[in-house]
Amino acid sequence: MDDWLHMEIDTTPPVNEEHLEASLDGLEVEASMLQAQFDSSSLHLEEVRQRHAEVLVTAGMLPETGLAAQHPERALSWVVNSINGRVNPDGLTIPLLGAELQQIQLKTKHTEETTLVQLRVEDGELPPLVRELPLPAEAASSLQATFVDGQLHLRW
Repeated sequence: MDDWLHMEIDTTPPVNEEHLEASLDGLEVEASMLQAQFDSSSLHLEEVRQRHAEVLVTAGMLPETGLAAQHPERALSWVVNSINGRVNPDGLTIPLLGAELQQIQLKTKHTEETTLVQLRVEDGELPPLVRELPLPAEAASSLQATFVDGQLHLRW
């Protein structure tokens, strides 16, 4: 059996020592405060941003093209990660398990800032997978491609 303890009830009003913060409801709230509260409390926005970037990469576009122009290594990382590849210090590796060598085509285009490699993988009646990989400009001189055990290796 539980023993109940008596609790005293105080009749004096408490002293209000706490600092009052700005109200986030009512007619006096500012729009900027509401927006800041929404941005900080909504966790789904990060998922929306991530999905938007995935859709852009899937469509062959790069998210944040301004940032990609300043940091081309990030653009390469976005594209390679979108197809489950891996960026290595001397190149990159793309898994193409189940694909035959006849289904894979590589094309290169050289510009002043970068070397673009277009990867095209045919898949029967389905639309082909086409991705452009923005490599560093110095990759043009020593770029090599090998396809071993279902892995496409680009080295420079």
